[in-house]
Amino acid sequence: MRVLIIIRDFFSIGGAENFAREFTVNLKKKNVEVKVITSRNSLFKKREKFFNNIKIIQLYSPKKRIIGTIIYCFSLFLYLIFHCREYDIIQSFFLKHSSFVSVIAGKLLKKKVFCRMECSGIFGDLNTLKKVPFSSIYLKVFKKSDGIIVLSNEMKKELESAGFKRKKIFLIPNCVDIRKFKPSENKSIVKEKLGFKDEKIIIFVGRLTKQKGIDYLLEAFKDINIPEKFLIIIGDGELKKYLVNKVEKLNIKEKVLFLGKIENVTQYLQIADVFVLPSISEGLPISLLEAMACGLPVIVSEVGGNIDIVENKINGYLIEPRNISKIKNAIEELLKDEKKMKLVSEKNRKKIEENYSYEIIIEKYLKLYLEGK
Repeated sequence: MRVLIIIRDFFSIGGAENFAREFTVNLKKKNVEVKVITSRNSLFKKREKFFNNIKIIQLYSPKKRIIGTIIYCFSLFLYLIFHCREYDIIQSFFLKHSSFVSVIAGKLLKKKVFCRMECSGIFGDLNTLKKVPFSSIYLKVFKKSDGIIVLSNEMKKELESAGFKRKKIFLIPNCVDIRKFKPSENKSIVKEKLGFKDEKIIIFVGRLTKQKGIDYLLEAFKDINIPEKFLIIIGDGELKKYLVNKVEKLNIKEKVLFLGKIENVTQYLQIADVFVLPSISEGLPISLLEAMACGLPVIVSEVGGNIDIVENKINGYLIEPRNISKIKNAIEELLKDEKKMKLVSEKNRKKIEENYSYEIIIEKYLKLYLEGK
């Protein structure tokens, strides 16, 4: 089997991009021949490179938005046509331009094409698509694909409401490397190594954008009635400067640490006590799965795939978006109940092992590619 992965920003930060990288590596482990098509902003960058011995084709896409998209789409279409003998299946990410071109080329070449939807809600793929000129044409083309992969039941409902056939919608959630993301065998030693001692650590991992609702977490954190509270924020994005300024205005600078984008997220998840993700809309956050794999109790917004994986007050808390007081109360309730935290921790680790490992999810993709179901 030869699979061509198409994602415009393969090396970018973000859940979809992180998944795409891990996905290609894990597909190759199953003896699947994998190649990736992505973009590059500079003409002087190499067109071809390798990532873990996987060939990456970087098509030129200048930073100018409309012109860049047109050039990228045209180059992608030509590549798919002239290299059609090098792949059997196209797997594209996001219901955007890459998927649009992939489906058209796939139909012409009689190749299987599967598109992956990444997010639901107001920041989701379908709502973003509505802002694109001729969005109805895009939808018609996407409906001609061999299947749309969704990460949550909420995404599935959105597609059905938009007129997609149920038989062409496949629910395959995100997954996590359970060997890499796991509870620490000695939390106190790792904690001391990273410069912490008795702090009760709340952690956020994700892009610093409006979609992630970090504003509401900061407001809630300010009022938490636990003296040893501490907040770690991991990630980067357009709101970084604004959020740093907000922390200063809220007078919590000494209790908040911005780590930016880091390579080893695992060790920080292992020393944390609670994971919080107050998103306004979501797909199925990989950061949530990673936190649960590390045995963390979780507090997340009642959106997207969060609803599929978190049972309120069973293995975490589901909070309505933008509700600052409920975020605060949930954090306090968990941090003040060690017994409950331990029980939730064990449940979350078990849930990830049984349902969201790469071994389980990759098999679902392979079955879809082979059987179309």
